[in-house]
Amino acid sequence: MIQPEELKKNEPLKWSPGTGIHAWEMFRAAITGDLQTIRGLLAQDPALVRCHHIYRTPLYFAVRENQVDVAEFLLDRGADPINAGGDDTLLEIARDRGHTRMCILLEERLAAGGVSPQAAGIAAAIRQRNLEQLRTLLDASPELLHAASEHGNRPIHWAVMTRQLDIVDDLLARGADINAQRRDGARPIQLANGDYDFRGWRDVPEENTTTPAAVIAHLRARGADCDICTAAYIGDIERVRELLDRDPSLANRPSDYVAYYACSGTPLRNAAAGGHIEIVKLLLDRGADPNLPEEGIAPRGHALHSAVCGGHVEIVKLLLEKGAYPNVEIESSADTLSFALGHSDRAMVNLLCSYGAARSVVLLAYTGDVHTAAAVFAASPSLADDPKAFANAASEGHEPFVRLMLRYHPDLAKRIAWFPWGVGAKTRELNELLFHHGMDPSHRDWMHVTPLHRFAKRNDLEKAVLFLDHGADLHARDEEVCGTPLAWAAKYGKLEMVDFLLARGAKPNLPDDPPWATPLAWATRRGHDEIGALLRRHRALV
Repeated sequence: MIQPEELKKNEPLKWSPGTGIHAWEMFRAAITGDLQTIRGLLAQDPALVRCHHIYRTPLYFAVRENQVDVAEFLLDRGADPINAGGDDTLLEIARDRGHTRMCILLEERLAAGGVSPQAAGIAAAIRQRNLEQLRTLLDASPELLHAASEHGNRPIHWAVMTRQLDIVDDLLARGADINAQRRDGARPIQLANGDYDFRGWRDVPEENTTTPAAVIAHLRARGADCDICTAAYIGDIERVRELLDRDPSLANRPSDYVAYYACSGTPLRNAAAGGHIEIVKLLLDRGADPNLPEEGIAPRGHALHSAVCGGHVEIVKLLLEKGAYPNVEIESSADTLSFALGHSDRAMVNLLCSYGAARSVVLLAYTGDVHTAAAVFAASPSLADDPKAFANAASEGHEPFVRLMLRYHPDLAKRIAWFPWGVGAKTRELNELLFHHGMDPSHRDWMHVTPLHRFAKRNDLEKAVLFLDHGADLHARDEEVCGTPLAWAAKYGKLEMVDFLLARGAKPNLPDDPPWATPLAWATRRGHDEIGALLRRHRALV
């Protein structure tokens, strides 16, 4: 594993608890089973149990390396037993590697949290909007009313997210808990517009005209507790005032459920998002901090960004006057100024800039704003020394921006820092330019994943050809899947890519292959029969 630059610094991480150095120490200790170091680090900062880099946590590394004692210790201190930060759950990672004791530990913890394999059928029936099938399943197994499916959703959560009021009522009549909390703290009333995995605007069928507001009202009428974040979002100022009178600290207390979606996060964020200026004023009068961070999502506050996204200019003005940071970054969503620019809201842009808003070089590169960047680099040439910004410009195809950065730092192509979701320049011509300036076709990220691995996963034959023609290592092995690009193609079911890589000389087996990580092993476990047959014709072994 290669230590990323962010994890070499004794500075707080932007998107994660802890400092870079401490997060790295947690990862290394989890890999080696150094429980003493982990105990010491968590004694100093218990939040380090949640530290992460590119979504990989200490528990991920402990599970991957079969460090059962470390995994148990981390789980005891609140580590998420499901999400691994990638395409597979922690349990899938343990099963793939044959870590029997680790599987038992994870299964026990999931069961203790109410997760049941049998709940998948219940969840499927609700998502398919099949009330009769749901009733049949619950009549046969009443205990599944309180069981959670893989990601922690009980039936009541699924009913709310899918906006099916008849199913909500049926579940409540059977005894479902209207205030049931998921492992991440979310209660049904906070999920009326879905969550990260099931997004209401995307996954609820268009013919379902039930709105999130109607779902929330339905739940309240049936006795659901309306917390301050939900009350702020729906504009119930009397409920907000009542709760603040009862507990003034609520003005600056994030919800148990902190996510991108409505009714989570902080009261001020939700009031700003809903355009409820009187509630915003009330919260500010009661001491609400406009820059109150939301861990992992908005390190400098979320209220201003929410107001800008809603086009609530008077609330934006009020928050700026109260000291809101003018251009907050939101995880996976750029920043506030970028949103206003992207929606051509010139008045909002001018307002934000009048309070000092300015975009980072990384975002200038992503949008290809070469005119602004030229002025920025002329004033501060050191800002052009940014491999991540360079990778952004290249992956988005902004050749003028790439050339501008190369003028200041000709070696950037040798130090490019590809993101997992944007590997390789967008066009062939731009890739050729980068190769001309020394780009390594086998550039490894922090877990030794190369561009060819990513191309194999995405079935990007065009870039795979180009990078192989420039000398990409056909047999590079990463530290995540522990496989070659051929193994990645087999794992993700990319038959065309498997055929191509074999034709280019990829070996179906290498002497140092872990038995569980061969291309044929991946194809077999994932049920990709055609790929398995093709590999066997090339004398592949499990």
